[in-house]
Amino acid sequence: MTATTGDHGICRDNEHHTLHICQLAKKGLKAEIAARRSQPGFICHNCNAVADRAEDLCNPSPFAPK
Repeated sequence: MTATTGDHGICRDNEHHTLHICQLAKKGLKAEIAARRSQPGFICHNCNAVADRAEDLCNPSPFAPK
């Protein structure tokens, strides 16, 4: 896993960046995004996207759902 700094902050897994929610949103893949955030427990510090798994975000941290 390689961390890189881009236009929108740090990506901790640049190798799989095309699979991150921010990139899926750019492609308009709303159903895919919804499937990856059904029970979110992680938030991206770059774009504030939430996801079920840290692997779906560029710069994730866990959070406690309400």
